[in-house]
Amino acid sequence: MLFFVAIGIVAEKGFKSFLKRNYFSDMDVKAEGGNFLGMSNVDKLIAALVTAVPDVIGLFVFFGAAYFSYFTFIWTKSPYLQLLFLSILLTITLIRVVSIFSQLIFSPADDRFRILSVSSQNAVILHRFLVGTGVYIVSVLMFTVVVFRLGAERNTISLLAIFFATILLVASALLVLFFKRRIEAGILQATPGTPTWGRIKFASLWHVPTLLYLFLLWILLVNTMDSPQQNNSRAAFVISFFVVPIWMIADRFIQWVVRFLMATLKIHDDAQDVKNPLEMNSLQRQQGKVWYNRCNIVARICLVFVLTVWVASLWGMQAPLVSRFTSVFFDASIILALSLLLWQFINTWIERKIAESTPEVEEDITSGDDEWGSAIQGRSYTLLPMVRKFIGSILVVMVSMTILSSMGVDIGPLLAGAGVIGLAIGFGAQKLVADVFSGFFYLLDDAFRVGEYLEAGTVSGIVENITLRNVMLRHHRGMLQIVPHSDLGAITNFMRGGIVVKFNLDFPYDADIDEIRKVIKKVGQSMLADENLGKDFIKPVKSQGVREIANSVMTIRVKFTAQPGAHFVIRREAFKRITEALCAKGIQYAHRRVIVDIPAADTYKLSAEQLKATGAAAFRDIEASQESQAMQREGDSGY
Repeated sequence: MLFFVAIGIVAEKGFKSFLKRNYFSDMDVKAEGGNFLGMSNVDKLIAALVTAVPDVIGLFVFFGAAYFSYFTFIWTKSPYLQLLFLSILLTITLIRVVSIFSQLIFSPADDRFRILSVSSQNAVILHRFLVGTGVYIVSVLMFTVVVFRLGAERNTISLLAIFFATILLVASALLVLFFKRRIEAGILQATPGTPTWGRIKFASLWHVPTLLYLFLLWILLVNTMDSPQQNNSRAAFVISFFVVPIWMIADRFIQWVVRFLMATLKIHDDAQDVKNPLEMNSLQRQQGKVWYNRCNIVARICLVFVLTVWVASLWGMQAPLVSRFTSVFFDASIILALSLLLWQFINTWIERKIAESTPEVEEDITSGDDEWGSAIQGRSYTLLPMVRKFIGSILVVMVSMTILSSMGVDIGPLLAGAGVIGLAIGFGAQKLVADVFSGFFYLLDDAFRVGEYLEAGTVSGIVENITLRNVMLRHHRGMLQIVPHSDLGAITNFMRGGIVVKFNLDFPYDADIDEIRKVIKKVGQSMLADENLGKDFIKPVKSQGVREIANSVMTIRVKFTAQPGAHFVIRREAFKRITEALCAKGIQYAHRRVIVDIPAADTYKLSAEQLKATGAAAFRDIEASQESQAMQREGDSGY
């Protein structure tokens, strides 16, 4: 039998060497160079699981190689020999399982992966205690199973169980007395600051209730050993003996649920306080911390109560109301944990997609126009926040209903009542329903996104936010317009496709039209080649020829097509460059003037006052002409 166990050990060593050489060769290097500061318990557990993968796979190889080699090459079919071999193999395997589990929890060799906040020396002690206890319990269980299979009576098994349990309890009591001072110091140093009076008293007297608890376990085991449910009492004894490690693991789980729930509700977040200590004022942080501590205390009290009731129920001590509360607490904890995990997954995915769809903001001193100054966001940025709110609302309702159902509340009438109330609200709030459905179809058709410039009826502006009922439009003059979706009607989206910009330039009658056209063409080519402006062009700046000839000027129209939002900057730069190029060629814009034709024979008849009145009338005519052209220019280029 030892020979076949040795075959399993050799196979395991060879396979682990192969794994580490080919797949886990850089694990130690990465572990040495990795950043383990600020890691959460989940991250530490994942890292510890990764490092334990070769040991877990090697354990399977060990068991499989020893088992199949034994039953393939053994020379005898004796059932007693097979029973003995299987008991030895299972004992070794289960002991190693306990050792791997203890290393994951306490990590005695590497404090970077340690989940529990204990010192390295205490972690080694706890690891050795858990492994030693596991060796003893597994060996005793396998020994009693073999003795029972060999024909021992139940009374003999009961006496053996009491004997081995007594040895275990006595050894545990001796260890409690031996490590009394060390555990007392650990209890006092568990929390920062000066320990309270209650903690000091508990640290000095912790061994008394522990010894009483061990004695109580022995009494319960002896009294229930003659009962017909001996197997249940043995399981209850093992679980009761390991109630402290079970409490430590369950306490970590409950703390994670409370911490995540408080962070989700925006009440308190330890991670954000560490990363951004100045993000919230001190009063808000203190209030959040107070509520977080209170919830932790209540959760721990409930956990102690639930574990007490659970252990008592294992020994046959039932209290219907209390047992029901325990069942509800377990169900509610599991439901909350699963819903929080699902919400974390969904929220993380949505945040990542929003970050991917958010364009990078590039600071450009030439793009400082005050009309369309918002970056266009992707469709994910527009839709996903609404999807997150919708999923969050559904999760809250489902979790509440599930918890109420686990408490024994009949949720059928609640659902029926909610349906009736929803129907009544639907009839009484038709406008609200119309707003919601209109917004849904607008978003389904991708009619607009956050950051786009819209014109709908009498309102226009940049889409700043979208809710289930309204769209927030920021006017280019700064006003915020809140418009229900059903009131939008026909929409003009200026951000889909290019914007055609036309503007007029006035010149004297005797200006060279061909020379002006060449100058404008060269300016358009230079702007198209500009690395900052060229990427925003769809069609370059060019002249469209003479648009009209007025009383005193010749108007030439200039046109270009650019990306939405960038056309303001391009138009401003086009004015500047065309003016500089024309001045370099000696071409000037036309000056506004009114020609008053007075016959020479009548000039001497006009007095000084009449000449002034004639000049004033000409000036008013010039002003009226300028206002008319300005209004026409706004009508051509306004949005």
